Amino acid sequence: MYIALYDENRKHISNVDNTSLDLTERVYDLDTFNADGICNDDVNNSKIAVVNNDMGEYEYACLIDNITPDGRKRIIKGLDFKTLWETEILLDFTVDGSFDGRVSALFNYVKSAVFDSVDAVIGKIPIEVIIPTDNTDTTVMFGSYQGQYVITDAYKFLKCYLKYYEYNIKSSYDVVEGKIIFEFVKNTQEIEVDLNDFIYELTTSSSATNKAVATIKYKVETSETDSNGNVIYTNIQKVADDGSPIFNDDGLPIYEEKKKSRPTNMATKFYYRTKSNDIVQADAKGDIDGRIYPVKTKWFEQEYLASSQFDAVYELANSRYVDNIIIDNNLTIDPIDFSLYPLYTKVKLYYGGKLYKTLPISEKIIKLDAKGKNTKIKLGLKKILLTEIIKN
Repeated sequence: MYIALYDENRKHISNVDNTSLDLTERVYDLDTFNADGICNDDVNNSKIAVVNNDMGEYEYACLIDNITPDGRKRIIKGLDFKTLWETEILLDFTVDGSFDGRVSALFNYVKSAVFDSVDAVIGKIPIEVIIPTDNTDTTVMFGSYQGQYVITDAYKFLKCYLKYYEYNIKSSYDVVEGKIIFEFVKNTQEIEVDLNDFIYELTTSSSATNKAVATIKYKVETSETDSNGNVIYTNIQKVADDGSPIFNDDGLPIYEEKKKSRPTNMATKFYYRTKSNDIVQADAKGDIDGRIYPVKTKWFEQEYLASSQFDAVYELANSRYVDNIIIDNNLTIDPIDFSLYPLYTKVKLYYGGKLYKTLPISEKIIKLDAKGKNTKIKLGLKKILLTEIIKN
């Protein structure tokens, strides 16, 4: 295996041979890439690293964060292509009819805001973004942004929709065309695993949020008025910062204004995460199948309801697939090779003939050294290592 290095003008600089590497590919968080090998050339201007097998076939590519020389040895720290989405953007939906709530339309809004820019440097390395047509109406779950504008980190905004609708962004580099390719992928593949075929450690947790409430932020300082529009005052005299009472120019006491109480009919949306990891919008009672007990609730409020809806759904999406299952696949007879399956393949885990949980492949952890290639596969989306399938 070797690493081909290219500069920001997509010109090939050199190859790094006799490569060792540590690579973790992730569904939503950024990949991590560290490698080293032998090279006699000056490669300080390298911007793209392309990993190839011994046959010269493409395996992986990323940006280069830095290269450290150590004699003939070159130590490479990579940077996931997805980092190009980690930049703040303005999404302006204040023009009449400018908001389209379909999934693919939202993906295209963000893509255009990030890459279709007048900034001369953003497109220095050409970018191609492949977005499939998906006419699913997001406003049913997230509300509408019509009449609003949003300044946000593009990838953070995307991740909420990616997680809820179960997409991920697959990245690659076309060496011939010299361009980075992003593809929005919805992987619906499923495989079944009987836990009896593995050595495993299994624990569960119900501490994650399973109910989220979205509402509009209420300004308590709103004054109460009578039928004629006159402000109503209380019998409590205003005081200064030092505690002394305040009077007007005529020597009369100034009283506190009466504030309007929070209306009971404020726009509010209720969301629930079920035992099957679905996110369901329902009423305040939440009488739906699969409710999780005990109830763990979080409230979200923003000036606009759509913004708090976004936060509420994101909270529940981040609480999906967090059961603790550790499976040791290092057996004499290997029943299944998980490394062959793409990210977000759903693994249906059976225990005693019954379905226990369904968890997605969320990480591929690849290590290459003198001993050979070793791959670990993580199931579940919690950031700490909960599920690990070890493959020698």
